[in-house]
Amino acid sequence: MLKAGVSCVLALSCTVSAFALQVPDSTVVQNLNGVQQYVKTYTVPIETDPQELIEAPFEYEGFVYTYADITKQELTFEAQKEHTETITVETKKKDLAAVLDVLEPTMEYDDGRYAGTLALDHTTIHTEPAGYTSGSYTVRETKEIGNLDSNDMSYVPATTVKDGRTLSLESVDWQVQSTALVDDVLVPSRYVAVATYAGKASYSTPTGYITTADYTGTVTCDEVTHVTYTVLYVGKEGTLDNDDVVPVTSRAGLGEHFAVNKTAYIIGGAVVAALLVGAFVLLRIIKKDEEQEVKEEEPDEDES
Repeated sequence: MLKAGVSCVLALSCTVSAFALQVPDSTVVQNLNGVQQYVKTYTVPIETDPQELIEAPFEYEGFVYTYADITKQELTFEAQKEHTETITVETKKKDLAAVLDVLEPTMEYDDGRYAGTLALDHTTIHTEPAGYTSGSYTVRETKEIGNLDSNDMSYVPATTVKDGRTLSLESVDWQVQSTALVDDVLVPSRYVAVATYAGKASYSTPTGYITTADYTGTVTCDEVTHVTYTVLYVGKEGTLDNDDVVPVTSRAGLGEHFAVNKTAYIIGGAVVAALLVGAFVLLRIIKKDEEQEVKEEEPDEDES
């Protein structure tokens, strides 16, 4: 518990330090068109609340200055890097002409932070089938077997081979090759068998093609990282009765800032000092407790 308390005290002291007031980059006192002005310029992170920069009325060289206006100017930070974007397109054909017909030569890239123009890298184009569809068809082969003495089917083979595929006999067309005179009648003496063979074959063909390609180029990022605030105070001759506001006696930037906000820094310093003293006291208590625990745990020499 004591150690946890010390941690809390130290954390609070750090928090108080973090709330230190912003220091202006520059201060300008001027009389513009008859108007007495005190201008303070701050460069701060973008997340800074501009209301924290506005000060209460303060006195400087016989004038009391009060807040009048604040202007903002964003400061951008530019970065760039090389980026590659891979895209995928579909085509009905595989040839390069068909692929290039659907690939744009350049593309615009914007991820919300980096943006730029990327160019097609032709060396990265890769095309492959998107899928396949299958089917079947009939393969046929015709053969003539001639100089047969009769139209006997035994002369006709039952199968034949075409392109490594076995086909079965489908039909036979018998034709007379020659005739002979028998008893004054012409009769066939030789035959030709025109045999047709058939068989089934299957196929698969791509349903389309998928192409991937890379687009590369330099992309840039313009981010607002800091903001410049210009705070304008208008002065009138006179003095302040508020004891908490100390007259500014110097324009030397940081010294002037501490003078104007003297009370705030005194209070803040007192709080930090109190917290550090509390942490020191707690640490002393912890050390004494630990020494007491060690002493109680040491064995008694008489008992041994």
